[in-house]
Amino acid sequence: MLFLVGAGACLLTFLFARGVQQSYLVMAGKPLSARAGDSGPGAGIQLQKYERLVYPYSVIPGGVRNREELLANIKHDPVVASHFADFVAGQARMVTMEVTKSVYVSYRLKNQVFWTSKPVKIPQGETLITDGRDYARARCGNRISVLPQAPVAEEEPEPESFDIPMLAKLEPVELPSVPEPRLELREFAPVTPYFPMPAPKVLPFYYRPLFVISPRAEVIVPEPGTSGLLLLGLAGIIIFWFIRKK
Repeated sequence: MLFLVGAGACLLTFLFARGVQQSYLVMAGKPLSARAGDSGPGAGIQLQKYERLVYPYSVIPGGVRNREELLANIKHDPVVASHFADFVAGQARMVTMEVTKSVYVSYRLKNQVFWTSKPVKIPQGETLITDGRDYARARCGNRISVLPQAPVAEEEPEPESFDIPMLAKLEPVELPSVPEPRLELREFAPVTPYFPMPAPKVLPFYYRPLFVISPRAEVIVPEPGTSGLLLLGLAGIIIFWFIRKK
């Protein structure tokens, strides 16, 4: 019986943990699994609605899934618009990296875009977006180049940090303002009974104490001496031996 109860508890714990994990892995738009070719710790994670993976130093946080998303980001984000100024976004299409290649990658620090001074490996099978001439990583919007580009930051992040994903933060839903209720504190006179009950002079039996110890009385308990206890014990042993002998 204990074994069955323990097995059931383990099963419920596994199902609960799995449900919690799936509730955090959701993405915007229709349900979609991680794109084929996405490398790093986020590869293979099942994504669902309202959230998507965000990679550090992304030019477009959350990346793009199609040409329409790229055009929308260019329209609403001045940094993206400046970085993709020479990119023909109207002819953009999604492609897959055929072979693993080391290239220079752009990255974003707040409102500035820099290029890596060292090549970064793009794995085979990663999804890219291209206009036929230039390419960018679809997962983050970072553009890639075979040749070194400028500007280059003085302190450049480690190449491994580009592949550690994190979940996008959902913006809280704006709720209409609710007027605060007007509460007023009013003083009320204490309620007194119409027929006041006199206090009982004699307490009922369930309120009476079992015994009362006066704090003024000093009780002195005599303590027997050690020799008296020893003699009493010897006398008991002798009496027991005498009775047993008879």
